[in-house]
Amino acid sequence: MLPGGDHAPERELARLLAGTEQSRRARADEALGLLDRVQAGRLIGLLDRLNVTVLFGQRLLALGAGDDARLEEAVSARMTAARETGTMHELVTLGVLAGLERGGIRALALKGSALARQLYDDVGARSAGDVDILVATEDLLGAIAIVGDLGWRSNSRRSPAAPLPLLHETLTHPELPRLELHWRVHWYETRFAADALQRASRPGPGAPLRMDAQDGLAALVLFYVRDGLAGLRMAADVAAWWDEVCGERDCDLVAVADRYPSLAAPLMVGSAVLAQLVGVPGAALDQAPLRWRLAAELAAPFHDRGLAQLKANVSLVDLLLAPPGESRDAVRREASKPLEGAAFTRGRGVEAWERLRRLEHMLRVMRRWVIAVVLAAGRLARRRRLTSGA
Repeated sequence: MLPGGDHAPERELARLLAGTEQSRRARADEALGLLDRVQAGRLIGLLDRLNVTVLFGQRLLALGAGDDARLEEAVSARMTAARETGTMHELVTLGVLAGLERGGIRALALKGSALARQLYDDVGARSAGDVDILVATEDLLGAIAIVGDLGWRSNSRRSPAAPLPLLHETLTHPELPRLELHWRVHWYETRFAADALQRASRPGPGAPLRMDAQDGLAALVLFYVRDGLAGLRMAADVAAWWDEVCGERDCDLVAVADRYPSLAAPLMVGSAVLAQLVGVPGAALDQAPLRWRLAAELAAPFHDRGLAQLKANVSLVDLLLAPPGESRDAVRREASKPLEGAAFTRGRGVEAWERLRRLEHMLRVMRRWVIAVVLAAGRLARRRRLTSGA
């Protein structure tokens, strides 16, 4: 399920650092041995590429990596910068949530500094990018108006035939981070996010709303799958959620899948991959549909399949896990993505040119889909032979 051909100590150490507290504690001696073998420059480069330098760096320092001056200096510098950015991101997030609350709109923050504060008590522990806020479907237009008064502007042109954005409304500000107002957290669902928002509660008086333990775990797994099962950042967040939030509470993803059948495929495949990758309890895919098992084989924890292939794999995972009858929607999502380097303007022949560009794009993507499926099928066949031989 996970790539195993490259066992460089830097990669093995990164994978170990992403795990649950229990798995990291059980493999502490192995981590120390790997730490003696890694090259600081290669390790820092890998962690930077995976966007996990601060979180994993803190765990490295706790292991005793402070003996390596170069590694300690790099981690400390990135930690300082990340905390400055994260603090600003957190203030913006809290300001938006407060503005929405004053307007009578129930909302909660997704990912970003809010998640870093909840899981790690450190806004610099995960990189801060966009501000992601979840609101109810019926509150989306009102939320857009409220944040508009705060300086964010939307450039989208809403069609009467499609009054809702595909996933979220994107708004920009001249000075502050981009804002994404979500009405759902995955392409396949229209009820889960709304229900999770209603079930959310405040950990204390005046504190922002937070999803309950089970909903939050499901949302993180869905984010991971929606990103094509790539990288270690979201995987590490899932492990931390299991440690810090689930604990003895009920975090049964099977129950979520039963309640929201359209989410069964991403939840089961995501949990199966994460079980191997970071040690959280997960589903077994031995008897799962072939397309689920093929999707699991596309997991790329180290972003090592080339940017173009990684992007194609995101839509391929979408296609493989789409609920029955929604495969065409998955293809349309890929076909509707903005074309790189495209700057179409009005004029004679422009529409025909854009159609040609999109056809070329889809042909390239479909070629990468075929390559990925053939390789994934080969890995499945080899695993089956090894299992039967054992």
